[in-house]
This record gives sequence, structure tokens and C-alpha cells, in this order.
Amino acid sequence: MADAENGTSRLEASAERERTLDRLEARMEALQLSMRASRTSPRFALWLHDLRETRETWFRLVDPDGQDPISEGN
Repeated sequence: MADAENGTSRLEASAERERTLDRLEARMEALQLSMRASRTSPRFALWLHDLRETRETWFRLVDPDGQDPISEGN
């Protein structure tokens, strides 16, 4: 019984992680779209900062020991 509960807990944790990654990806796409559409907006710097933080969070969840392979210039 404990093994089944452990398996269920792992599945739930994995599903929650996938949902979080999906939400972060959607947020990054929305931020990128906003930035492309309104380059002169006073919010541009805030969007850029938020995009960087969101991307860092996404990479930490995908590979906790890895590094962001995308340079800051991209």
C-alpha cells in the first residue's frame, strides 16, 4: 500500500511540475509578444526583467544542476 501511495505522490508531483513548466512557458511567450509589440513601452524594462526571471525559474525546474544555455543577449 505504501508503494502505491509513493507512486501516486510521485505522479502527482510530476504532473504539478509539468503544469508549472507549461505556465512558465506560456508566461515567457506572452512577455516576448508584449516586448515585440511595444518596444517603446515604459514597461519594456519590467517585461525584460520578468522574462529573465521566468526563464531562470524554468531552467532551474528543468535541470536543477544545469545552466541556462541561452545567453543574456538573446
